[in-house]
Amino acid sequence: MFSSVVVGQEIGSVKQGNHYIKLLKANNLYSFVYSDIKSKNQNSEKAFHFHNKETVYSILMNGFDAKKNRQIIVKTSNDTIVKFNFKKIKGELMLFVYQNSLNSNTFGTSTFFSKKQITKLFGNI
Repeated sequence: MFSSVVVGQEIGSVKQGNHYIKLLKANNLYSFVYSDIKSKNQNSEKAFHFHNKETVYSILMNGFDAKKNRQIIVKTSNDTIVKFNFKKIKGELMLFVYQNSLNSNTFGTSTFFSKKQITKLFGNI
């Protein structure tokens, strides 16, 4: 069995039940790491990487500010497509991440997180 390990300075982390998200920084690269809710392996982590924390934070906050269900699609590398899905649940807009790695034909899905949790994740922006 193989797993990817992302090492770096932790900017923030949020736990939701048995699932979590973490934001890490290594050199000039940020990693958004999350537990995959659809994996048969309970400890399965997925990650995508980006260079500009402020840009990703802005994309996410704009998604929350729209106050309606929507999906924002971002290509983070040559082979990774990330879909930020915003959905109203019990009156609160929540975010879940769906990731598609084209080269390896793998997928990952996070659990739902609130705007407050995402703000905490990104720390002092």
